[in-house]
Amino acid sequence: MTVVNPLAREISAKVVYYGPGLSGKTTTLKHIYSVVKPQRRGELVTLATEGDRTIFFDFLPLHVKEVQGMGVRFQLYTVPGQVFYEATRRLVLHGADGVVFVADSQPAARQSNLESLEDLRRNLIENDIDPETCPLVFQLNKRDLSGVMSVEQMRRELNWRDAPQFETSATRGNGVLDALKEISKRVIHSLWDRVPRTPKPPARPAPVPEGIEAEVARVSARLTSSGEITLLTEEEPEVPPPPAAPPVDAGQLSFASLWEGSDANAIAEVEAAIRAGDDGEALAAAVAAMVELLGALPGTGGQSPMAKAALLGLDGREFLRFCRLAGLHASSVTHHDALFALYMLVSARVKASLIQ
Repeated sequence: MTVVNPLAREISAKVVYYGPGLSGKTTTLKHIYSVVKPQRRGELVTLATEGDRTIFFDFLPLHVKEVQGMGVRFQLYTVPGQVFYEATRRLVLHGADGVVFVADSQPAARQSNLESLEDLRRNLIENDIDPETCPLVFQLNKRDLSGVMSVEQMRRELNWRDAPQFETSATRGNGVLDALKEISKRVIHSLWDRVPRTPKPPARPAPVPEGIEAEVARVSARLTSSGEITLLTEEEPEVPPPPAAPPVDAGQLSFASLWEGSDANAIAEVEAAIRAGDDGEALAAAVAAMVELLGALPGTGGQSPMAKAALLGLDGREFLRFCRLAGLHASSVTHHDALFALYMLVSARVKASLIQ
Protein backbone atom coordinates (compact mmCIF):
# COMPACT_ATOMS: atom_id res chain seq x y z
CA MET A 1 0.00 0.00 0.00
CA THR A 2 1.58 3.22 -1.17
CA VAL A 3 2.08 5.69 1.65
CA VAL A 4 3.64 9.16 1.33
CA ASN A 5 5.15 10.81 4.39
CA PRO A 6 6.07 14.36 3.30
CA LEU A 7 7.70 15.24 6.61
CA ALA A 8 10.04 12.26 6.38
CA ARG A 9 10.35 12.85 2.60
CA GLU A 10 9.59 9.19 2.06
CA ILE A 11 7.34 7.02 -0.08
CA SER A 12 6.59 3.45 1.01
CA ALA A 13 5.63 0.84 -1.59
CA LYS A 14 4.70 -2.81 -1.04
CA VAL A 15 5.97 -5.70 -3.20
CA VAL A 16 4.70 -9.25 -2.61
CA TYR A 17 6.57 -12.41 -3.65
CA TYR A 18 3.88 -14.93 -4.60
CA GLY A 19 4.06 -18.56 -5.69
CA PRO A 20 3.49 -22.18 -4.70
CA GLY A 21 4.93 -23.74 -1.57
CA LEU A 22 8.68 -24.39 -1.64
CA SER A 23 9.16 -22.47 -4.89
CA GLY A 24 11.92 -20.35 -3.35
CA LYS A 25 10.16 -17.19 -2.13
CA THR A 26 11.68 -17.14 1.34
CA THR A 27 15.10 -18.10 -0.01
CA THR A 28 14.83 -15.22 -2.47
CA LEU A 29 14.21 -12.66 0.26
CA LYS A 30 16.96 -14.10 2.43
CA HIS A 31 19.41 -13.68 -0.44
CA ILE A 32 18.33 -10.08 -1.01
CA TYR A 33 18.74 -9.43 2.70
CA SER A 34 22.23 -10.91 2.70
CA VAL A 35 23.55 -8.69 -0.10
CA VAL A 36 21.96 -5.39 0.92
CA LYS A 37 24.15 -3.18 3.11
CA PRO A 38 23.05 -3.26 6.78
CA GLN A 39 22.43 0.50 6.84
CA ARG A 40 20.05 0.11 3.87
CA ARG A 41 17.81 -2.59 5.28
CA GLY A 42 15.49 -3.29 8.17
CA GLU A 43 15.03 -6.43 10.21
CA LEU A 44 14.10 -9.60 8.33
CA VAL A 45 11.27 -11.36 10.16
CA THR A 46 10.44 -14.97 9.35
CA LEU A 47 7.54 -16.94 10.83
CA ALA A 48 7.81 -20.65 10.16
CA THR A 49 6.25 -23.99 11.09
CA GLU A 50 8.14 -26.97 12.38
CA GLY A 51 8.75 -27.88 8.74
CA ASP A 52 10.55 -24.53 8.23
CA ARG A 53 7.94 -23.22 5.78
CA THR A 54 6.94 -19.59 5.77
CA ILE A 55 3.44 -19.28 7.19
CA PHE A 56 2.95 -15.52 7.18
CA PHE A 57 5.50 -13.14 5.66
CA ASP A 58 9.07 -11.96 5.53
CA PHE A 59 9.41 -8.20 5.94
CA LEU A 60 12.31 -6.25 4.47
CA PRO A 61 12.27 -2.45 4.19
CA LEU A 62 14.69 -1.57 1.40
CA HIS A 63 15.75 2.00 0.64
CA VAL A 64 16.55 3.07 -2.93
CA LYS A 65 17.53 6.39 -4.48
CA GLU A 66 15.24 9.40 -4.29
CA VAL A 67 12.30 9.86 -6.63
CA GLN A 68 11.33 13.46 -7.33
CA GLY A 69 13.03 14.60 -4.15
CA MET A 70 11.55 11.89 -1.90
CA GLY A 71 13.18 8.71 -0.66
CA VAL A 72 11.58 5.37 -1.48
CA ARG A 73 11.20 2.51 0.97
CA PHE A 74 10.21 -0.88 -0.43
CA GLN A 75 8.49 -3.34 1.87
CA LEU A 76 9.01 -6.88 0.56
CA TYR A 77 6.67 -9.67 1.64
CA THR A 78 6.29 -13.35 0.88
CA VAL A 79 3.10 -15.34 1.22
CA PRO A 80 2.73 -18.91 2.49
CA GLY A 81 2.44 -21.21 -0.51
CA GLN A 82 0.56 -24.07 1.09
CA VAL A 83 -3.04 -24.39 -0.10
CA PHE A 84 -4.65 -24.12 3.34
CA TYR A 85 -3.20 -20.62 3.95
CA GLU A 86 -5.33 -18.95 1.30
CA ALA A 87 -6.86 -16.42 3.71
CA THR A 88 -3.41 -15.36 4.86
CA ARG A 89 -2.23 -14.94 1.27
CA ARG A 90 -5.19 -12.71 0.52
CA LEU A 91 -4.44 -10.62 3.61
CA VAL A 92 -0.74 -10.21 2.78
CA LEU A 93 -1.61 -9.25 -0.80
CA HIS A 94 -3.85 -6.40 0.39
CA GLY A 95 -2.49 -3.03 -0.75
CA ALA A 96 0.27 -4.55 -2.91
CA ASP A 97 1.89 -2.14 -5.38
CA GLY A 98 3.64 -4.93 -7.29
CA VAL A 99 4.01 -8.71 -7.43
CA VAL A 100 6.89 -11.07 -8.18
CA PHE A 101 5.54 -14.51 -9.07
CA VAL A 102 8.13 -17.14 -8.09
CA ALA A 103 7.53 -20.28 -10.15
CA ASP A 104 9.18 -23.65 -9.53
CA SER A 105 10.89 -24.86 -12.71
CA GLN A 106 10.68 -28.56 -11.82
CA PRO A 107 8.18 -30.59 -13.92
CA ALA A 108 6.59 -31.98 -10.76
CA ALA A 109 5.62 -28.44 -9.76
CA ARG A 110 3.80 -27.60 -13.03
CA GLN A 111 0.29 -28.01 -11.60
CA SER A 112 1.20 -26.20 -8.38
CA ASN A 113 2.45 -23.24 -10.42
CA LEU A 114 -0.80 -23.07 -12.38
CA GLU A 115 -2.96 -23.30 -9.26
CA SER A 116 -0.92 -20.65 -7.46
CA LEU A 117 -1.14 -18.32 -10.44
CA GLU A 118 -4.91 -18.67 -10.55
CA ASP A 119 -4.96 -18.09 -6.80
CA LEU A 120 -2.95 -14.91 -7.31
CA ARG A 121 -5.32 -13.54 -9.94
CA ARG A 122 -8.35 -14.35 -7.79
CA ASN A 123 -6.88 -12.70 -4.69
CA LEU A 124 -5.80 -9.60 -6.61
CA ILE A 125 -9.39 -9.13 -7.73
CA GLU A 126 -10.61 -9.72 -4.15
CA ASN A 127 -8.30 -6.89 -3.07
CA ASP A 128 -9.55 -4.55 -5.85
CA ILE A 129 -6.22 -4.80 -7.71
CA ASP A 130 -6.40 -5.26 -11.49
CA PRO A 131 -4.40 -8.39 -12.49
CA GLU A 132 -3.98 -6.95 -16.00
CA THR A 133 -2.30 -3.72 -14.94
CA CYS A 134 -0.65 -4.43 -11.57
CA PRO A 135 3.17 -4.30 -11.92
CA LEU A 136 4.21 -7.95 -12.34
CA VAL A 137 7.48 -9.84 -12.82
CA PHE A 138 8.00 -13.60 -13.17
CA GLN A 139 10.89 -15.32 -11.46
CA LEU A 140 11.48 -18.77 -12.97
CA ASN A 141 13.32 -20.33 -10.07
CA LYS A 142 15.52 -23.42 -9.57
CA ARG A 143 17.10 -23.12 -13.01
CA ASP A 144 20.27 -24.60 -11.54
CA LEU A 145 18.61 -28.03 -11.25
CA SER A 146 18.68 -30.65 -13.99
CA GLY A 147 15.61 -31.72 -15.98
CA VAL A 148 13.68 -28.47 -15.49
CA MET A 149 10.90 -27.28 -17.77
CA SER A 150 11.90 -25.10 -20.70
CA VAL A 151 11.62 -21.33 -20.41
CA GLU A 152 9.31 -21.30 -23.42
CA GLN A 153 6.91 -23.79 -21.84
CA MET A 154 6.77 -21.81 -18.60
CA ARG A 155 6.21 -18.57 -20.47
CA ARG A 156 3.40 -20.13 -22.49
CA GLU A 157 1.65 -21.66 -19.47
CA LEU A 158 2.17 -18.92 -16.87
CA ASN A 159 3.07 -15.57 -18.35
CA TRP A 160 -0.30 -14.58 -19.82
CA ARG A 161 0.67 -10.88 -19.85
CA ASP A 162 4.08 -11.33 -21.43
CA ALA A 163 5.54 -9.64 -18.35
CA PRO A 164 9.31 -9.53 -17.73
CA GLN A 165 10.62 -12.88 -16.56
CA PHE A 166 13.97 -13.92 -15.14
CA GLU A 167 15.69 -17.29 -14.82
CA THR A 168 16.84 -17.52 -11.22
CA SER A 169 18.44 -19.72 -8.63
CA ALA A 170 17.48 -18.38 -5.23
CA THR A 171 19.94 -20.67 -3.45
CA ARG A 172 22.82 -19.24 -5.49
CA GLY A 173 21.38 -15.77 -5.93
CA ASN A 174 21.46 -15.89 -9.72
CA GLY A 175 19.00 -13.44 -11.29
CA VAL A 176 17.31 -12.55 -7.99
CA LEU A 177 18.49 -8.93 -7.89
CA ASP A 178 17.67 -8.47 -11.57
CA ALA A 179 14.05 -9.41 -10.84
CA LEU A 180 13.98 -7.08 -7.83
CA LYS A 181 15.33 -4.16 -9.86
CA GLU A 182 12.73 -4.72 -12.57
CA ILE A 183 9.75 -4.87 -10.22
CA SER A 184 11.06 -1.82 -8.34
CA LYS A 185 11.29 0.15 -11.57
CA ARG A 186 7.79 -0.87 -12.64
CA VAL A 187 6.28 -0.04 -9.25
CA ILE A 188 7.84 3.43 -9.30
CA HIS A 189 6.61 4.08 -12.84
CA SER A 190 3.15 2.88 -11.87
CA LEU A 191 3.16 5.09 -8.80
CA TRP A 192 3.94 8.30 -10.65
CA ASP A 193 1.66 7.41 -13.56
CA ARG A 194 -1.34 7.42 -11.22
CA VAL A 195 -0.42 10.46 -9.15
CA PRO A 196 -2.90 13.33 -9.69
CA ARG A 197 -1.29 16.74 -9.97
CA THR A 198 -2.53 19.91 -8.34
CA PRO A 199 -1.56 23.53 -8.93
CA LYS A 200 1.27 25.09 -7.02
CA PRO A 201 0.10 26.93 -3.90
CA PRO A 202 0.24 30.74 -4.08
CA ALA A 203 3.45 32.42 -2.98
CA ARG A 204 3.57 33.72 0.55
CA PRO A 205 3.33 37.51 0.84
CA ALA A 206 6.56 37.71 2.84
CA PRO A 207 9.82 37.47 0.82
CA VAL A 208 11.24 33.96 0.73
CA PRO A 209 14.98 33.32 0.24
CA GLU A 210 16.03 31.82 -3.07
CA GLY A 211 15.78 28.04 -3.18
CA ILE A 212 13.21 27.65 -0.38
CA GLU A 213 10.16 27.72 -2.64
CA ALA A 214 11.67 25.06 -4.91
CA GLU A 215 12.38 22.84 -1.93
CA VAL A 216 8.85 23.21 -0.56
CA ALA A 217 7.34 22.47 -3.96
CA ARG A 218 9.51 19.41 -4.41
CA VAL A 219 8.83 17.68 -1.10
CA SER A 220 5.35 18.89 -0.15
CA ALA A 221 2.61 16.30 -0.41
CA ARG A 222 -0.66 15.42 1.19
CA LEU A 223 -2.91 12.41 1.57
CA THR A 224 -6.55 12.80 0.68
CA SER A 225 -9.19 10.96 2.64
CA SER A 226 -9.28 8.27 -0.06
CA GLY A 227 -5.59 7.49 0.38
CA GLU A 228 -4.59 8.93 -3.02
CA ILE A 229 -1.44 11.00 -3.32
CA THR A 230 -1.35 14.63 -4.36
CA LEU A 231 2.04 16.16 -5.08
CA LEU A 232 2.69 19.89 -5.21
CA THR A 233 5.25 20.71 -7.90
CA GLU A 234 6.65 23.95 -9.19
CA GLU A 235 5.68 23.25 -12.81
CA GLU A 236 1.96 23.82 -12.33
CA PRO A 237 0.31 27.24 -12.97
CA GLU A 238 -0.51 29.69 -10.23
CA VAL A 239 -3.98 29.64 -8.69
CA PRO A 240 -5.98 32.53 -7.19
CA PRO A 241 -5.40 33.26 -3.48
CA PRO A 242 -7.53 31.13 -1.13
CA PRO A 243 -10.77 32.61 0.15
CA ALA A 244 -10.77 34.39 3.45
CA ALA A 245 -11.07 32.26 6.55
CA PRO A 246 -14.71 31.65 7.50
CA PRO A 247 -16.05 33.87 10.28
CA VAL A 248 -15.86 32.37 13.72
CA ASP A 249 -19.09 31.81 15.59
CA ALA A 250 -19.31 33.95 18.69
CA GLY A 251 -19.73 30.83 20.78
CA GLN A 252 -17.21 28.74 18.84
CA LEU A 253 -13.55 28.87 19.78
CA SER A 254 -11.13 28.89 16.86
CA PHE A 255 -7.35 29.27 16.79
CA ALA A 256 -7.68 30.63 13.26
CA SER A 257 -8.68 34.01 14.71
CA LEU A 258 -5.07 34.49 15.87
CA TRP A 259 -3.93 35.05 12.28
CA GLU A 260 -5.08 36.45 8.97
CA GLY A 261 -5.05 35.31 5.34
CA SER A 262 -3.48 31.97 4.39
CA ASP A 263 -2.15 31.37 7.92
CA ALA A 264 -5.68 31.56 9.32
CA ASN A 265 -7.05 29.49 6.44
CA ALA A 266 -4.67 26.62 7.18
CA ILE A 267 -5.78 26.43 10.81
CA ALA A 268 -9.45 26.85 9.89
CA GLU A 269 -9.27 24.00 7.37
CA VAL A 270 -7.98 21.58 10.01
CA GLU A 271 -10.57 22.71 12.55
CA ALA A 272 -13.41 22.40 10.03
CA ALA A 273 -12.40 18.83 9.17
CA ILE A 274 -12.28 17.91 12.86
CA ARG A 275 -15.73 19.37 13.49
CA ALA A 276 -17.04 17.43 10.47
CA GLY A 277 -15.64 14.20 11.92
CA ASP A 278 -13.15 13.75 9.04
CA ASP A 279 -10.06 13.05 11.12
CA GLY A 280 -8.03 11.73 8.17
CA GLU A 281 -8.57 14.93 6.20
CA ALA A 282 -7.76 17.01 9.28
CA LEU A 283 -4.41 15.26 9.70
CA ALA A 284 -3.65 15.58 5.98
CA ALA A 285 -4.38 19.32 6.06
CA ALA A 286 -2.22 19.78 9.16
CA VAL A 287 0.67 17.88 7.57
CA ALA A 288 0.47 19.93 4.37
CA ALA A 289 0.39 23.18 6.34
CA MET A 290 3.33 22.09 8.50
CA VAL A 291 5.41 21.20 5.43
CA GLU A 292 4.74 24.62 3.92
CA LEU A 293 5.49 26.39 7.20
CA LEU A 294 8.82 24.61 7.73
CA GLY A 295 9.80 25.07 4.11
CA ALA A 296 9.30 28.83 4.36
CA LEU A 297 11.54 29.32 7.41
CA PRO A 298 14.24 31.85 6.43
CA GLY A 299 17.75 30.49 5.97
CA THR A 300 16.94 26.79 6.41
CA GLY A 301 16.72 25.62 2.79
CA GLY A 302 19.18 22.74 3.01
CA GLN A 303 18.17 21.41 6.40
CA SER A 304 15.97 18.42 7.25
CA PRO A 305 12.41 18.86 8.60
CA MET A 306 13.62 17.69 12.02
CA ALA A 307 16.37 20.30 12.08
CA LYS A 308 13.91 23.00 11.04
CA ALA A 309 11.48 21.93 13.76
CA ALA A 310 14.27 22.13 16.33
CA LEU A 311 15.30 25.59 15.15
CA LEU A 312 11.68 26.67 15.43
CA GLY A 313 11.60 25.44 19.02
CA LEU A 314 9.20 22.51 18.66
CA ASP A 315 9.54 19.64 21.12
CA GLY A 316 11.57 16.88 19.46
CA ARG A 317 9.55 13.96 20.81
CA GLU A 318 6.28 15.60 19.87
CA PHE A 319 7.51 16.34 16.36
CA LEU A 320 8.65 12.73 15.93
CA ARG A 321 5.16 11.60 16.87
CA PHE A 322 3.71 14.07 14.36
CA CYS A 323 6.01 12.63 11.67
CA ARG A 324 4.79 9.11 12.43
CA LEU A 325 1.17 10.25 12.20
CA ALA A 326 1.91 11.78 8.79
CA GLY A 327 2.52 8.29 7.42
CA LEU A 328 -0.86 6.91 8.49
CA HIS A 329 -3.55 6.02 6.00
CA ALA A 330 -6.59 8.29 6.41
CA SER A 331 -8.75 5.37 7.58
CA SER A 332 -6.36 4.73 10.52
CA VAL A 333 -6.40 8.28 11.90
CA THR A 334 -8.22 8.72 15.21
CA HIS A 335 -9.90 11.82 16.61
CA HIS A 336 -7.10 12.08 19.16
CA ASP A 337 -4.53 12.01 16.31
CA ALA A 338 -6.33 14.84 14.51
CA LEU A 339 -6.46 16.98 17.66
CA PHE A 340 -2.75 16.39 18.30
CA ALA A 341 -1.98 17.42 14.71
CA LEU A 342 -3.96 20.64 15.23
CA TYR A 343 -2.05 21.31 18.46
CA MET A 344 1.30 20.84 16.66
CA LEU A 345 0.30 23.12 13.79
CA VAL A 346 -0.94 25.87 16.13
CA SER A 347 2.22 25.58 18.22
CA ALA A 348 4.43 25.81 15.11
CA ARG A 349 2.44 28.76 13.76
CA VAL A 350 2.76 30.64 17.08
CA LYS A 351 6.51 30.07 17.20
CA ALA A 352 6.96 31.00 13.54
CA SER A 353 5.06 34.28 14.04
CA LEU A 354 7.63 35.30 16.66
CA ILE A 355 10.48 35.23 14.15
CA GLN A 356 8.76 36.82 11.18
